[in-house]
Amino acid sequence: MTTDDYAIRAAREADLPTVRQLLVAAHLPTDGLEEQFGDGYAIAESKGTAIGAEGIEVYGDAGLLRSAVVDAGWRGRGVGDALTQDRLRWAAERGLREVWLLTTTAADYFPRFGFAPATRADAPVPMQGSREFAEACPSSAIAMRRLTARPCARRCVRTYGAAARSAAGGESASCGCGPSCCDGGAEVWDPITSDLYDAGQVEGIPAEALLASLGCGNPTALAALSPGETVLDLGSGGGIDVLLSARRVGPTGKAYGLDMTDEMLALAHANQARAGVTNVEFLKGEIEHIPLPDNSVDVIISNCVINLSADKPQVLREAFRVLRPGGRFAVSDVVLRGELPTEVQRSVALYTGCVSGALEESAYARHLADAGFTDIGIEPTRIYGAEDARALIEGAGLDAASLIPAVEGKVMSAFVRGTKPR
Repeated sequence: MTTDDYAIRAAREADLPTVRQLLVAAHLPTDGLEEQFGDGYAIAESKGTAIGAEGIEVYGDAGLLRSAVVDAGWRGRGVGDALTQDRLRWAAERGLREVWLLTTTAADYFPRFGFAPATRADAPVPMQGSREFAEACPSSAIAMRRLTARPCARRCVRTYGAAARSAAGGESASCGCGPSCCDGGAEVWDPITSDLYDAGQVEGIPAEALLASLGCGNPTALAALSPGETVLDLGSGGGIDVLLSARRVGPTGKAYGLDMTDEMLALAHANQARAGVTNVEFLKGEIEHIPLPDNSVDVIISNCVINLSADKPQVLREAFRVLRPGGRFAVSDVVLRGELPTEVQRSVALYTGCVSGALEESAYARHLADAGFTDIGIEPTRIYGAEDARALIEGAGLDAASLIPAVEGKVMSAFVRGTKPR
């Protein structure tokens, strides 16, 4: 990765003293650095000077992320994010099945890259004998784990069910994947599904619910839910947004989740039991035909699902029907700003990855108005740049060099809202 300010490159042997100095200056451990330094490390460099580093030690088919450091003068400028994304790509290309890390200070930072808290004793035995595990990090350090081979998808029902089974087994699922999606192929860093929930929001939520998240936003944080309200999540998956909504509406409110896949519903019920939440009900059905009566819910949320429907106007009409007068439509979705190239529009992989089936924002607003909604708004929450576009296009097996200029800035995650008139 290269920007106008710095570049990420593979480490060289001559970088070892500088990396050690960066770690010492940041009060981070250097135990075992010399033994492992090499192919698994990357350097962030600006004008010939190393400003950051990060490495992965390899233990069979698992990796240990370590020595993540950025010079104090460069912190807060995305260098650490770029290094982590680069190393996770390297791990996937290397064929590593999982990546672990230990941290005493950054447990709130790494979930944005798909890491979830894990039990230290579950790490591969060879890794537990590493200097990092055995000596460098104290027993109080938090262990975190990320699966690099992640089954995919939304509309491929077989693999959507596989995503539920994987999450139930401690693996993570993604909606942004490549052409091998329906074969359970390997997936690398996903710009759409990454960094949606912070640690404080998901405290007390089962890890399996977070790992099964296939969303593109955090509608529960945007919908301004109030105690006593009834909420419906369209395409609820493993149930994370339903459980978060149940927490926000409290014991006098209720949260429904609607999903069409038995495996996801089973996972959602299991997550509900783990969380000990009682004001939740999961329903089986399609978002085009909601199995609830007219005027029965106060708020409808959804997380990167409506864009995947083949009949979006019908989804919006159903949403309008089940909302009470004055009810709110408040969803996160992938939305387009401008027309995408034909190759992208036709790509099945990008469809299952939430992009090529997305509506252009003016069309989305028009369909909402046609369904009867007022107070319509579409607010970008994340606009995908060149590197994000590269990850999406290359993941779909398309030519990134020719398509990035035509895609960059045209794909966004957005908060889409509307109101049913009283």
